[in-house]
Amino acid sequence: MANYAVIKDGIVINTIIADTQEIAEQVSINIYLTNLCVEIEHVPGAPGIGWTYNGAEFTAPVVEETE
Repeated sequence: MANYAVIKDGIVINTIIADTQEIAEQVSINIYLTNLCVEIEHVPGAPGIGWTYNGAEFTAPVVEETE
């Protein structure tokens, strides 16, 4: 099994585990109305919800620190 980022409008809206990318995309179209899933590693710092995807690479969201 592998981990997949579910992407809608260029934003990761969820991460799921599936046997194949095809299965991940079939599930995602039924639940999230998107079929774009990209395999990701399950390690600290891996892309997650709120990250952006431009079709080639993921970018972490900007977190503003307040004092």
